Amino acid sequence: MAGPRGVVETLITEITTEITTQEIALWTIAVATTVILFSIFAQRRARAELDAAAILGWACVRIAALIAVFVVLAIHVARSGWLTGADTATLDWFLAHRSAVWTTLAVAVTTVGGPAGVALVATVIAAAVGWQRRAIGPALLVLSPVALAAAASTLIKLAVGRDRPPVSAHLMTETDFSFPSGHVTATTALVGAVLLVIWIEPAHSTRTRSTGLRIAALCAGVVAVVAVMVTRLYLGVHWLTDVCAGALLGTTAVLATALVVTAVRLRSDRERADAASVGHTTPAPQVEPHPTPVTPPATPAPPRRPTLSNS
Repeated sequence: MAGPRGVVETLITEITTEITTQEIALWTIAVATTVILFSIFAQRRARAELDAAAILGWACVRIAALIAVFVVLAIHVARSGWLTGADTATLDWFLAHRSAVWTTLAVAVTTVGGPAGVALVATVIAAAVGWQRRAIGPALLVLSPVALAAAASTLIKLAVGRDRPPVSAHLMTETDFSFPSGHVTATTALVGAVLLVIWIEPAHSTRTRSTGLRIAALCAGVVAVVAVMVTRLYLGVHWLTDVCAGALLGTTAVLATALVVTAVRLRSDRERADAASVGHTTPAPQVEPHPTPVTPPATPAPPRRPTLSNS
């Protein structure tokens, strides 16, 4: 038993060691980025062609690409790989650029962007959206990514077990593990949930969202996520790879929720289309068979009487 077990452990060590190299990290990020961009354009074409299988398939491809990058990043963090090389330098830069004004602003932003603050904001937004649309679906669409991201972040923190930066760098008290950032994960999930509500309309709705509104919402969301990422680094409670992982994890939770919503909507649309096609089908007219004419029996001719000859 020791022989096979030793071979397996050696193989795992070799694989994880290779993953932590610069080449593997860069190749993984490059390939994942290419796949994500290609899947976006491919899914648009699938939507135009109403190909449900392709729509869901490309959504799964994007999620798999994000998970691959996250896994590689987690292995680098656990093994002090190449991707963690900028962590210390980034922390030192923020420590050297602190001021009283920026500290006050950073504490305010990170308080709102924390798990408790995000949960409160998400609940308020979900209640408002549900009341406005008179449906529970949009409310669940807001809460689901936040809950999924929070659960995943808690489990991954325990699995990786990364220590935070030195306590001397902290401007806030934090006691749990560092990877990934729970603040960034929660904020990204909330921002993505709001974007889903804006992007995905109810199936019965005829309202349209302007491109300008969508772009503005996307830009505001990106600014909010980046702001929380910066404040966590500024306060000295996270490494650079922690906040990057939080953004990846929150985005993955949003895309997973969008995948479920899309699958449900496609199934509902297909069922309505099938029902409509059945309702509009005109049954073929039934032709009554012509009755077979009954021929009356022939009347027998009367017998001829014999004629008398005069001879």
